[in-house]
Amino acid sequence: MRRFTSDHCVTEMSRDHPPVYSMKEGEKVIVEMLDCHGGYVGRDGRARPGQVPANPATGPIEVKGSQPGEAIAVTFHQLRPADWGFIGGGGEPFTVVEITGETAVYPWGLRLPTDPMVGVVGLAPAGAPVPTDTPGDHGGNLDVTDVGLGATLFLPVAVPGGLLALGDTHALQGDGECGGTGIECAAEAVISVRRVAQPLCELPCLIRDDELMVLAAAETLDEAAWKAVGEMAKVLARLTGLSDSEARRLLSTAGDLRISQIVNPKKACRAVIPRVAIADCWPF
Repeated sequence: MRRFTSDHCVTEMSRDHPPVYSMKEGEKVIVEMLDCHGGYVGRDGRARPGQVPANPATGPIEVKGSQPGEAIAVTFHQLRPADWGFIGGGGEPFTVVEITGETAVYPWGLRLPTDPMVGVVGLAPAGAPVPTDTPGDHGGNLDVTDVGLGATLFLPVAVPGGLLALGDTHALQGDGECGGTGIECAAEAVISVRRVAQPLCELPCLIRDDELMVLAAAETLDEAAWKAVGEMAKVLARLTGLSDSEARRLLSTAGDLRISQIVNPKKACRAVIPRVAIADCWPF
C-alpha cells in the first residue's frame, strides 16, 4: 500500500497547485495528516516560535480520470490518531491529552473513548483559491464529526483530477466544535476513492452508519442550515418522487439538522435522513 506523506501540504485549496500524488479508483493508500497547527505545538502544550500554519492539508492528490461535473467519493477504511493531542489555545498553553489505545486521557483524570475524524477534506474549487481553514461547496474545513471510520464523503469535482487534500485530524470532537478545537492531533488514514458520474447533489454529502447527510457552509449558521435543508429536500424529491413540500415534511419528521461547527470563517450544518425513511430508494 502506497503512503502519501505529510511533508507535501497546502494551506489553500487551489486549481493552480500541481498534484504531488496521484491515485486511481479502488486503490487503497495511506495518507499521513498533520494537526491543525502543523506540528508547531509540542507535547508540553506550547507552540514553538514562528508562523503557525492554519490547517495544513496533505496533497493535492490527483484522482486519475476525474472530470468536472462528477463527484469523488472518499471512503475512510482506517483512521489512526497519534498517541497524544491538544485542545485550546487563544494565548493560553494548550491542554495536552494523552491517547492510549482508543481512550483519550485528560490531564485531570477524565477518560473518554476516542472517535477519530478528519476536519479538512476538500477538492480544488473552480474559481479563486479557498484557505484550508474555510469550508464550502468544495468541502474544505468541514469539521463534521461523522467524517470518520467507515464514512464515505462525496465531493463535487470542479477541476480535472479533483485535487484532493486532507488534514486537521481530531481524536475526538463534539458537534459544533464550540470551544474552538477538538482534540487536535496528527493521524494517518487508509482511504480509497471512486468516481461518481452522476452526483447525488451539488453540495458535499456523506454516508455513515445508515444515514445520508448533506453538508452546507455559509456566512451565518441560519444560512448554512437552510442551505442544507433545501439541498436535502431536492435529494429526497429526486430519490423518492415526492414533491418539494412532501420531501421537506419527511425531513422535518424523520430527519435531523445538526450543527457541524460554529468557529470557522464560514459556519456549517448538515441535514440528515436515516436509511429507514427512504429504504426503498436508498441510493448506495
